[in-house]
Amino acid sequence: MTVHALLLRRKTNVAGLLAAAALASACFGAAVGSYVGRWQILYAAVKMPVYLLGTLALSFGAMHLFAARDLSARETCEAAIEAVALTAVVLGALAPILWLLSLSLPASPGLSTPRDQQAYRILILLLTGSVAAAGLSGVLRLHARLRSARLTAAWVVLQLVGAAIAWFVHRNDSDRPVRRAAGLRNKFVSYIGITFG
Repeated sequence: MTVHALLLRRKTNVAGLLAAAALASACFGAAVGSYVGRWQILYAAVKMPVYLLGTLALSFGAMHLFAARDLSARETCEAAIEAVALTAVVLGALAPILWLLSLSLPASPGLSTPRDQQAYRILILLLTGSVAAAGLSGVLRLHARLRSARLTAAWVVLQLVGAAIAWFVHRNDSDRPVRRAAGLRNKFVSYIGITFG
């Protein structure tokens, strides 16, 4: 019921939004982990809600102080949680597509062949597009609800903080296949060129 109310922009409670965000982002994380399989599914399912809600927790204070001083902390918090929940629900809705693609692409532990590397690039492009679409939906909902350019700008900064946290976690995660393929790091534009070129 909370997801339905969220999608229709009806009044929702914070606990329901947090639960929806955790569950939907866990589904997305499990779909991401399905490419590698086994324990990676559980690991990614736990990591994704921690990442989304942790980013909000780390950035909320600064976001409120610098961008939403004219609102109460409660109003800002409710709007931010609603935006994160919508982001997570969009990610959760995209999880089945990602899961099916993960199962259909060839998986290789070391990404040793060009075919394996191309499959991984396709997956990275889908992940990037999914997260971009979900993040954009959250930013647009926040802006529509609060009509504050400063808060919208702060939310974009929050998204960048989230990206930095994701990159930090990614760089320190030794089980990720990308760590074994040094030539694939930091090359999003080359992913597009090589995959579709």
